[in-house]
Amino acid sequence: MSNKETKRIVWVDLLRLIAMLMVISAHCTDMYNATPQEDPMAGFWGMFIGSLMRPSVPLFAMMTGLLLLPVKGSATDFYKKRVPRVVIPMVLWSVIYYLTPWVTGLLGLDKSIISVMFPYVYEPSQSFGDAMQNIALIPFRFNFYTTHMWYLYMLIGLYLFMPFFSAWVEKNDKTLTKIYLILWGASLLLPYLHIIIPGFVLGTCDWNAYSTFHYFAGFTGYLLLGHLMAKGNPIASRKIVAVGAMMYFAGYIITYMGFSTIGAQYTYAEAPALTQLFWLFCTPNVALMAVGVFMIVQRIKITSPKLQAFLASTTKCSFGAYLIHYILIGPVVIALAPLKLPTPICVICSVILVFGGCWAVTSLIYKIAPKWAKYIVG
Repeated sequence: MSNKETKRIVWVDLLRLIAMLMVISAHCTDMYNATPQEDPMAGFWGMFIGSLMRPSVPLFAMMTGLLLLPVKGSATDFYKKRVPRVVIPMVLWSVIYYLTPWVTGLLGLDKSIISVMFPYVYEPSQSFGDAMQNIALIPFRFNFYTTHMWYLYMLIGLYLFMPFFSAWVEKNDKTLTKIYLILWGASLLLPYLHIIIPGFVLGTCDWNAYSTFHYFAGFTGYLLLGHLMAKGNPIASRKIVAVGAMMYFAGYIITYMGFSTIGAQYTYAEAPALTQLFWLFCTPNVALMAVGVFMIVQRIKITSPKLQAFLASTTKCSFGAYLIHYILIGPVVIALAPLKLPTPICVICSVILVFGGCWAVTSLIYKIAPKWAKYIVG
């Protein structure tokens, strides 16, 4: 086990908490972004807040690279330790999510409640047969009942690839590292290139999904960035924080302006791929935001033992919070609806209540089933 794993890094605990709150905040705005809103300000706040939260998943990928690269020990040991702790909870909670619509039917609830709990499900079903079909297909796909699970499928892929990637990282060839990051940076432009130049771009076509930069694309770049940036920077903290803030806000302006411009012309149901274009995690604007946040948080010094203990406890519950949070958002939104709170206040209250609920459930599972908790909540 590496020193990275045995010695707690307090600022990484803080970064993980920030990333987790970003994920929950983004999903709390789904109801405002999935469908047109009667109140234009609700739609505005959905776009405004949702765009602020896009660095969430890239930050998790960067922390994975920071903590796990280079991989220590054999690939077999790495797989045995890491993969089951993602696969088993993913399958378990996917089953729970897929059965939830059926349970609402058993309780005599109207189908409309499903659309509140799962905003991107436009044709909800309370059929047990449909639930079973979704469960049977878990090894191959997720759907909008388990929207957030896409990350776990991707994370499993990263884990499978990491021992191979690690062998190259350990060589510490600075020239090759620069070339890799340059080509990865070029790959971040591909989503926009496909819109600007429709058709067979860089070799992609009906019979080939792998373009020129395909083998340098995706979340592996974030893994490498996290590993490299973990080493720190000799530049003064004030300058680093200033640069990080500028990167974040520059990326945010592009993200928000792009998303809101397209959102004003199309709904998600009309053009799902196009409306998500500026929100894609592997784009230059979101990468700027993620690196900016990473740079800022890395320079934060936390000396309070109580605050360190709090951050450590949230870190322990973070994976459980990721698994659980989506199913709690709908009930929280329904509970807050009678208060008719302004949209930003409603989102803030939802995030606090959902995160508190996830923390409570995860902590309870660790308390009553400590031996099995890692297979239930990671």
